Amino acid sequence: MFDAALPSDPAPSSDARSPRLQRARGCARLGVARLDGATRLQELYQDGCAKLRCPKTHGSDFFEAVLLNTAGGLTGGDHVETDIRVGPGAKLTVTGQTCERIYKSSGGDAQVETRLSLGDDAHLEWMPQETILFDRGRIRRSLNVEMATNARLLAVEPIVFGRVASGETLGPGLFRDAWRIHCNGDLRYADETRLDGEIGEIIDRPATLNGAKAIATVLYVVPDAETLVARARETLNGAPVIGGVTYVNGVLLSRLIARDSMQLRAGLIPFLSFLRDARDMPRAWYS
Repeated sequence: MFDAALPSDPAPSSDARSPRLQRARGCARLGVARLDGATRLQELYQDGCAKLRCPKTHGSDFFEAVLLNTAGGLTGGDHVETDIRVGPGAKLTVTGQTCERIYKSSGGDAQVETRLSLGDDAHLEWMPQETILFDRGRIRRSLNVEMATNARLLAVEPIVFGRVASGETLGPGLFRDAWRIHCNGDLRYADETRLDGEIGEIIDRPATLNGAKAIATVLYVVPDAETLVARARETLNGAPVIGGVTYVNGVLLSRLIARDSMQLRAGLIPFLSFLRDARDMPRAWYS
């Protein structure tokens, strides 16, 4: 037996159909080059909700760029692309104006695609602030890096699964994050995270986060990464996070887990400062 409309049933009117919701689209491109002994802006393109600002920096050899999402967050169907290019010998720090928020999806997944390119002896710090996943949020992210063998990359991605202070809990949703790093065309690092379903229940399991609500992945790809492992581990001693540091295939890899975002920052910022030769964090991290 199946349900069917009787001949006398009126056909649904166009007004009864769900409206097509507006979705956010954004594309940002930034290129820097080493000219006259300093890192200078070479290319800047921004479209849709993706914006870039380049504040003045003092006493630093790094050019700084701040990413903004004028949509105020992401939801199902939104799509943002970012393309960063660092020329030979140039130094660049990229961060976000604030935390990125992944809101409840009414259909589809938010997509975030990031591409990073580093030339010979280039140095890039990819340091967005936390991504906050809300209940029923859905996101697919990718980070693809092409870098020269002698380039240096520091990449961090902090994630918060609901704000503890606000009593937020997570039900069904999707968080998928794929990282690929190539050095001179050879795959150096690959990582994929997928949380699909009842995310709150998944992260509460002892084998996953055991109830923790905030995590961060930190990668440091430098020619001498292996020599930094012992000192990096010492930096985490006494920090209010559960963390580990390892070295694999030329990459210094660290995972940090914390009860909430405040504890995560308390452990993450000193760790990043160590990897950044005790330089101050970007100003946006304190705004």
